[in-house]
Amino acid sequence: MAKYLYRNVWEPEEIRTIIMGTLVVSICFLLELLFLFPELGIEKSFLAFLFWELDLGGLGIFTPLLTIFHLIVWGIMFFSTLMVYTMIREYTGGRTGLLEIAGITLFFAVFCLIMFDEWFALFFLGVAALLLAYLYLSLAER
Repeated sequence: MAKYLYRNVWEPEEIRTIIMGTLVVSICFLLELLFLFPELGIEKSFLAFLFWELDLGGLGIFTPLLTIFHLIVWGIMFFSTLMVYTMIREYTGGRTGLLEIAGITLFFAVFCLIMFDEWFALFFLGVAALLLAYLYLSLAER
């Protein structure tokens, strides 16, 4: 039974990538969900250092570590989603086009805009552009 599961579920690289990518997206989503509910007391947990505030004078208060943390989590979630979508498309015999990549990027940017503000959405688009440039440059070497 274990050999059958290994041979059919874990051995093929495509299926393994889809499983691991889906798990990473789920973990990132659940981590971001934690920050949506401040009544859980995350400010008093081991992540309290993320809430360090920087006063910008008349512009308001800024939490740089929390913003960087969210950018990293959203970047990982974007990359994993793109990876899972691409693997599913290749597994079914298709190729991922630029329009589909732009759609996934737009989807994430709109949700960044809804959940945070326009600055975070712009920062996220910068991170997404860096990730896409990395993917382009890494594939161009082949």
